[in-house]
Amino acid sequence: MKKVGIITLFGYNNYGNRLQMYATQKVYKDLGFESEIIKYKQEITYKDPFIIRLKILVRYILFLRTNVVITFLKKLRIKNFKKHAKKYYSESKKYVDPLNIDATFHKSYAFLSVGSDQIWGWFNYNIADLIFLQFTPKEKRITFSPSFGSAIIAEKYSKIYAQGLEGFNNISVRESSGTTIIKEFTNKEATVLCDPTMCVSKADWLTFATSHKKKPTKKYILTYFLGEKSPKVVSLIAELSKEYEIIALNSFNAPKYYAITPSEWVDYINDASLFLTDSFHGVVFSTVLQTPFVVYSRVGGESMQTRISHILEKFNMENRFEISENTASLFIIDFLKTEEIIAIEKLKVYAFLEESIR
Repeated sequence: MKKVGIITLFGYNNYGNRLQMYATQKVYKDLGFESEIIKYKQEITYKDPFIIRLKILVRYILFLRTNVVITFLKKLRIKNFKKHAKKYYSESKKYVDPLNIDATFHKSYAFLSVGSDQIWGWFNYNIADLIFLQFTPKEKRITFSPSFGSAIIAEKYSKIYAQGLEGFNNISVRESSGTTIIKEFTNKEATVLCDPTMCVSKADWLTFATSHKKKPTKKYILTYFLGEKSPKVVSLIAELSKEYEIIALNSFNAPKYYAITPSEWVDYINDASLFLTDSFHGVVFSTVLQTPFVVYSRVGGESMQTRISHILEKFNMENRFEISENTASLFIIDFLKTEEIIAIEKLKVYAFLEESIR
């Protein structure tokens, strides 16, 4: 069976990232391909004088000493993710150096696929050879819903992106804003495809899901924030806590939930009475699993506005953005047309990929 090598953001700490990897592999399996996620690390090269590097090291050591619990929880999550990966994912045995990719590396694969997630984000400009698949012949390059993560690419990176994007025959992107970037740099038309996680049915996600040992038996409201919570959100959660148990994922203040596996993360969303989040994939899974949700702007972190706006518009759920009052409407969403929209988007994905691998 032919094999596809998958290039996406790589790590063992982000739920949405790991779940889109799983979904991407499932899609390629449906198309009759083996696949594996290509592991890579970005080494940080310091150009600072020795004294500056020493100060950075000292600050880091002090951080570890004063944040023992946080350090432990982060390591535990990585450990649990790696254990989970052995069961559910196929990954390359060795790590690739993105700055020094062997000229024969691509020969192990029939095709190389880039996406999904923010693999084309500006922060990856220094590994263009990897993210634009420039190490492999043009006819072996596939795009599967890569995201730029924003609506614009800074002028200082334009030459890198123009050269990289020109190397694809067919281009897909995850957000409609990405088509504008593609047009600007290549004058080509790009196809907007959904996130790979939407290509997996609710039934299949529930088969993948597992129940956390410490999951409550009574009704709960779930929160998952990658940034800080605004005062309005904090106030809303306090109000809701009078009637519901609050389960806070990704919070060091709730350590027993911090290191759950991706399968447990899916299960928590599925059984929640309400899900409050600032995460793109939080919205995706709420939609697929048909769990009432509210999504908020990210505070103190990378903006999610482009990605969030795109998916809310796609499903006509703009009214699920920034709700801050405790009303009955919090718990009511009309998911009537959700499955129909997802089915159409899924057909687009398979049609695009089948065309790309001919």
